[in-house]
Amino acid sequence: MIKISRISSPLKDKVKNLETCSQLDGDGVFEGKYKTSGSILIRNRFIGELSADQIIVDENGFFEGSLNCSELIVSGNVSGNIKSDSIVIMENGVLSGEILYKQIAVFEGGIINVAGMKQIENKQDKIVDILPKIAE
Repeated sequence: MIKISRISSPLKDKVKNLETCSQLDGDGVFEGKYKTSGSILIRNRFIGELSADQIIVDENGFFEGSLNCSELIVSGNVSGNIKSDSIVIMENGVLSGEILYKQIAVFEGGIINVAGMKQIENKQDKIVDILPKIAE
């Protein structure tokens, strides 16, 4: 885990575990798979598969691939197969691809450009078959 010394102000209050947040920073490109139970802050380019409790894509961040998380905060660019319980698209955020979500919020200026978008059911209806009574 990497300790964050500075973070852009609109996202500072959104990070759940500021002291122990994994951070991908710099001008490089990360390709591959990364999974954690904590928070991830992306400030560079990530191509691949990503899984975490909370994923934050900063305004300079770019994600392309498969993403699975409880909470996604987009201030940069996210594209691919996205599954998240909660999605927040900030003013500069762009979200595109196939999206599966429970709740979504978009700040003015945020962009959603998706091929498909489906809401995850919060509750499941119980269906019970009722059979006719058989005469004996």
